[in-house]
This record gives sequence, C-alpha cells and structure tokens, in this order.
Amino acid sequence: MDETQPTTRTSAAGNHRRTLTMAIVVVVAVLGAATMAAAVPGTHRPLATATLLDGPAAPTGYWLVASDGGVFSYGAAQFYGSTGAIALNRPVVAMAATPDGRGYWMVASDGGVFAYGDAGFYGSMGDRPLNQPVVAMAPTSDGLGYWMVASDGGVFAFGDARFFGSTGGRHLNRPVVGMAATTSGSGYWMAASDGGVFAFGDAPFDGSAGNLSLVSPVGSISGSPSGHGYWMAAGDGGVFSYGDAGFHGSASGLVAGGPVVGFRATPDGAGYWMTSSDGGVFAFGNAPFFGSAATVALVRPVVGMATTSGSLVNPRSYTLAGDATSVVIPGTSAAVDLRITNPNPVPITVIATTITITTPSGACGPGNFRVTNGPTHPVTVAAGSTATLSELGVPESDWPTVTMVDTGIDQDACQNAQLTLHYQGEAVA
Repeated sequence: MDETQPTTRTSAAGNHRRTLTMAIVVVVAVLGAATMAAAVPGTHRPLATATLLDGPAAPTGYWLVASDGGVFSYGAAQFYGSTGAIALNRPVVAMAATPDGRGYWMVASDGGVFAYGDAGFYGSMGDRPLNQPVVAMAPTSDGLGYWMVASDGGVFAFGDARFFGSTGGRHLNRPVVGMAATTSGSGYWMAASDGGVFAFGDAPFDGSAGNLSLVSPVGSISGSPSGHGYWMAAGDGGVFSYGDAGFHGSASGLVAGGPVVGFRATPDGAGYWMTSSDGGVFAFGNAPFFGSAATVALVRPVVGMATTSGSLVNPRSYTLAGDATSVVIPGTSAAVDLRITNPNPVPITVIATTITITTPSGACGPGNFRVTNGPTHPVTVAAGSTATLSELGVPESDWPTVTMVDTGIDQDACQNAQLTLHYQGEAVA
C-alpha cells in the first residue's frame, strides 16, 4: 500500500505574512413564529424575526470514512482528500483528526497510513508482516504522532507517540476493536468487542462491560476530555459510560441500516456523535447534527468518523460575531453585519470567512436554510479595536446572509427552531 505524504498548505496571503489562528465564535439565531406567512393551502410556513446572539464556542463538523477511503465532510469539516479512487491493498478501518481539525489520517487493516491536510506522515506498518490486522488508531495530543492497534491488542507507535504496553502476547476472550488516547498523550485505552477495557500509561481503568451479557458487540471507544473516563458504543447504539464520562443518550432502537461503527465525544464531553455503517449519524447532548450519508448510495460501508476540534481562539487571535434583526420567511434573506474584534497590537486583515449552519435534529434540518459567506474582499481591522462590516464601509450586498429556503412543502417544524451559526475566519498581520 502506498502511504500518502501530507500536503503543504499555505496562507492565501502569501508566506511573508503571519497567519493568525482561526477563530470560532458561535452565534445563535432564534426564530419566533407569532405570525404566519401566506401559504399554499395545506402548508404552513413560519414568519420569523432572526435575532443573532453571541453564544459559546462549539465543535464545527465531522468526517465519515468508508472502507474504500471515501471521505464525507459535514459542517465546517473541510475535505482534504481521500483514497476513494485508489485501489487499496486492504480496506480502510479507521480515521483520526489532527488537533486543529485541519487534517486527518486514515489507516488500513494492513497498517498503511494515509495523511491529508496538515496531518503528518510518521510511518506505517504497510510494508511489514502483521500477526493480526490493524483495527484502530489514535493521535497524540500534539498531533506529531499516532498509535495503531491490531485485533490482538498489539500496539505500534510512530512519531512522538510512546509505547506504554499492549496485549499482543496475551490470550484475549474477544478481539480488540477500538483505541483512544488520554489528553496528556501519555497513555491509551483499548476496548475489546465483549466490552473489556485495557488501560496503559496514565490511562485509568474505570470499569468495563466485559462481565455483561451484551445485545451487540462493542465497536468503539472514546476518552473523556479530562482523561478520567471513557465511553464505549456497541453495534446496536448502546452506550456505556465510565469514570467522569457522562451518559447523554443512546441510539438503541434507532439503528436500522447497519451497526454503529464510530463514536466521538465533543471537546467538553457534554455530548457525542455515533455513526453507523450506512452513514447514519446520531447526535446526543450538545453535539450538533450537521448531516449524514444515510441517503447517499455508498460504494462501500462507513467504518469510522473523526471530528474537528472546538474553539481555536487564543488571547492573541481575533473573534467574529454578528448582529441582524430582520424578518425571515421562506424565500427571503437576512444580512449579518459581522463584528470583528482584534485584540492584537497590530492591524489584521481578514482574508476569508466561513459560516455553517446547524439546526436541532428533526424535520427542520439545515436544508431549510442557506448561508452565503462574505465579504468577498480582504477587510482590515485596526490594532486593539472592534469594528463591524458597516463601520468598515463594506456594502451590505457583500455581507453574509442567512436565507430560509422556500421548499414548497410543510415547514411548520421550523417554527421556534433554534439555528446555530458557526463562524470561522482566517486573518493575516
């Protein structure tokens, strides 16, 4: 198997200027529906006033990966490449994202590694004989290394990933199916299909399902943000929580098109996503639903998922927010007067902005709304100041807009819906 070397990404403004960290500020648009718009008989469409309010930072997207290495991106998770058009020696079995969410790795069952975006290639097992196939991988906390685990619990460490132990020489009741690293990068857990848990390094053992009679085998494991707990997900969508990992719901009884094959927690541990082999996505707690591949004609089944990180704001970065008060009805738009705060001691120039929209899971999905991004030209903000697009002289025609799509069918489910706009930007100084 050929290992793909990471691609080099440069700022749109050129290498002679410093690129600032991407800032994410979440803004919530609350749609009230006190009045009804004129509608085709038998349909109901809400008339609403959109009010944008600053909210907490949140994760912005996720990827799904199929066994042929095809990648499906949702929310603000960017597509950086795939092996969907490459003839692989062995199928892809797992995926992991880089800490900043600007890249990802995929690993095949023979240990071959494929790196995209800012994910570094640090080695693979693709050219070495394995006792058992690789089933999962986990990156180090700084993204400069990764571990792979085989079904017998054998562990392979690359880059700055350290070896803390394995079950490669032990008899297991059931094969290992998943792996998760601690936030410190100094330990990891492995999960077996019977719910057994093996902890190494600074990863604590907080319990297992090894002595339970499971309806469906465990397929994945994810560590809590503190490193003091973990979740496991079974194929039927059942969730097992240990340590400080909170239980936020399960997909038991909801999974119909194939077993759950991936589980990822949100950065604060207050929610999680699961994906099934047919591309379905299940969101719980504060995990936003961005969409799924359940309606896509897949060439190969989905085998895993990865998520972008949460807020990347730091004290020397900048923030984006927005204000708009206008009526939104099907077929109309509301402009967003972006507000840019620059705490830096030098001016910054915003060269790109992206807004993605999420809605609560249900009938009022993201497809009822559309976002056009702006401005289309670089915008400079003075040092230590805050300015809106209107104050900077950007015409309203170049502001971002939120449009409620007139679908021509019943949109009653969007009444009183809460929309979340996820702002991202790139700036240079």
